[in-house]
Amino acid sequence: MSTLSISTLAPMSAATPLRPLPSVGDVLKRDKLKPLEPISDAPRVAPTDLEWAEKLDKKMEWGYIPRAEEKQRYDNIVANLAAIRDGGGYVYEDKTSFSSNPQGISAIGSLVGRTLSGGYIGYRYGDRVGTITLDTYRQVKQGLSAGEPAQAWGGFVSGFKQAGALTLKAGGISTAINAGTSIVANVIDTVSGNQTRSEAIGNVAGDTVGGFFSGIGASLLSGTATLGMTLAGSAGLPVTIMGVAGGAVGSVLLDKAYKGSGLFTLIKTRTMEAID
Repeated sequence: MSTLSISTLAPMSAATPLRPLPSVGDVLKRDKLKPLEPISDAPRVAPTDLEWAEKLDKKMEWGYIPRAEEKQRYDNIVANLAAIRDGGGYVYEDKTSFSSNPQGISAIGSLVGRTLSGGYIGYRYGDRVGTITLDTYRQVKQGLSAGEPAQAWGGFVSGFKQAGALTLKAGGISTAINAGTSIVANVIDTVSGNQTRSEAIGNVAGDTVGGFFSGIGASLLSGTATLGMTLAGSAGLPVTIMGVAGGAVGSVLLDKAYKGSGLFTLIKTRTMEAID
C-alpha cells in the first residue's frame, strides 16, 4: 500500500471556478500584436478570365487581330499569370494557351507560308514521291514472292533513299518560303507596334525551323494522296490537284503539331534571350 495516505489528498474546492482560455483577440490586444493582413496587391486571375483569354489566344493564332481593349485585358491576364508563376504559385497550364506562338498578322504570315509551301511541294514532288512509293512496294513484293529477300531489301533501300532525298529537298524549299513570308508579316507587326523587335526575330526563327518540318509533312501527305489517286485509276490533272491539296494540308497539320509541342516557343524564347 502506498505510504501516502488517501486521506491526505484534499479535494478541489468547489468554490474555485475554471477560467476559460483567452481568445485570440484578447491575446493580440494584451501583447499589442497586429493580425496578419491579406496581401491586397497579390495578382489574381479568375477562372472566367482564363477561359476568355484562352479563347482569344486561339483566335489570334489563326490571325485574329484583337481590339485595343481586348489586347489590354489579355496582356493583363498573361502578366498576372507570369507574376503568380514567378512567385512560386500555381499557374493554369495549357500547351496551346498563353504561349509564344505567332498572333495577329504574324500568325497570318505563318499560316500563309505553310499553305503556300505545302501546295508548291505537293505540286512539284507529290507525284514523284507517290511513284517512288509504288515502285518500291512492287519491288519489295516481287522480291518476297520470288523468295529473294536480298532483292526485296535492296528495292526498299533504294526507294527509301530516293524518297528521303526528295523529302529533304522539300524541307529546304519550305524553309526558304516560310522564312520569307514570316519576315514580311513580322516586319508589318513590328512597325505597327504590336510586338518588339526581339519578338519578331524570335517568330522568324521559329517559323524557319518549322518550315522545314512542314515541308517534310507536305511531301509525305502529298505523296500518299497522289498514290491513292493513281491506284484509283486517275491520272493527269486530278492527281496534280490532289497532290497540291495534300501538300497544303500536310504542311498545316504538321505545323500545328510543331507549335502545340512547345518547340516553337522554345526556339523563340532562346532566340529572344540571345538578342536581349
